[in-house]
Amino acid sequence: MYEQVTVTKVINRDTVQVSCSSSACNGCKGETFCNKKGKDFEANNRQELDLKPGMTVELFLKPSRTIAGTMITLIFPLALFPVGYYLGSFLTHSETIGLIAGLLGIGIGFLGAWAYFRAKKSKYLPQVDHIVDEIDET
Repeated sequence: MYEQVTVTKVINRDTVQVSCSSSACNGCKGETFCNKKGKDFEANNRQELDLKPGMTVELFLKPSRTIAGTMITLIFPLALFPVGYYLGSFLTHSETIGLIAGLLGIGIGFLGAWAYFRAKKSKYLPQVDHIVDEIDET
């Protein structure tokens, strides 16, 4: 999936900070679930394009990584609920403790997903594909 964004800051040769305009959100398929509306976020510049703040670039969001990221974020914590529930119920013979242990499993799953994405941050960043619009330096 491709999206046009504006470069707001060059962090280093390989990483830039970009921002989506509100008009870009209107045509985006992920608009409903996006947490980046009006916020700056990082993108990889692996092609080492000569980017400057104010340039419009096109990002490539690899569909397989987007799907994998969603599954890790949502499925992993939910999969830990039954583990926690049955473990808590088995050890204490109480459904209430089992429910609390299941909810604790979900919390541990979210913490695990957070730690995973923190460690693999650059792998899941969108990639700058090409420059759409240069800035005028007059």
